[in-house]
Amino acid sequence: MGLFTSSGRFLRGPLTMKAAPATAATSKETSEQYTGRRVVLTREEGKNGDMCARLAARGIDCLEMPLIESVVGPDRDALPAALNDPEGWTWVCITSPEAAKVFLEAWQEAGRPDLPIATVGKGTAKILATHYATGALTAATFTPSKANADTMVLELPVHGDSTRVLYPASAKAASTLQDGLAARGANVTRLNTYSTEKVTAVGPDLLQQALAADVVTFGSPSAVKAWMALTGLDPTAEDHPAYACIGGTSAKACDTIGLPGVLFPEDPGVDGWEGVVLKALEAR
Repeated sequence: MGLFTSSGRFLRGPLTMKAAPATAATSKETSEQYTGRRVVLTREEGKNGDMCARLAARGIDCLEMPLIESVVGPDRDALPAALNDPEGWTWVCITSPEAAKVFLEAWQEAGRPDLPIATVGKGTAKILATHYATGALTAATFTPSKANADTMVLELPVHGDSTRVLYPASAKAASTLQDGLAARGANVTRLNTYSTEKVTAVGPDLLQQALAADVVTFGSPSAVKAWMALTGLDPTAEDHPAYACIGGTSAKACDTIGLPGVLFPEDPGVDGWEGVVLKALEAR
């Protein structure tokens, strides 16, 4: 699908595109193209570095304003024992970088058992990559062709009720994964190991800079809700920045509220996300 419009006013839609890497040969051209443009990065503190580096290489000014923070989930303490379940697991499904971080903490506590792990997205897999490189993890791995739970449900190897799946998840994650795998006959155990909460206050100067930015990025529905609560913007107003989401789930949250100017990549992930940020800048 390509770019489409909503009511003739706002650019919206999934884009099947990725940004070409910024290189030294193109740095002068891209710097001139994006001089004076500002993008707001709203992921948790410490998780905006990759996108910031990509955009800064094109001469774009990045403003970090974390809108969500991670907190310990109710099932976090149960995860180390679950990883050492004597019956074993066919798959441990990790669906976000934060889930991977929490998993690794519990995995260390559990004595670093070798487990077959299915990950959604390059960013999630990257968190675990060092442990495969050192040989600490050697069991089977799986990554779906698209970085979303729907595709994981369709593509994960499942062999009826003999398939045991452990799903350490955010307490706010939808039930798509466990319901879909259970429908295919798998035995799924979900543990809510962490949650994300909205940031409820930011400095007034930072907020004013964000409101004046060209593009605001969202990596989760929680960030969308935090943005609306902090800014008090009327969804029907004309003076919104453009919005660039990491994938369809965040974009759906924007659409539910009625936010204008929402773009998202058809294939979720940072590569496509960078591409829609650039497209949003070009459209303004």
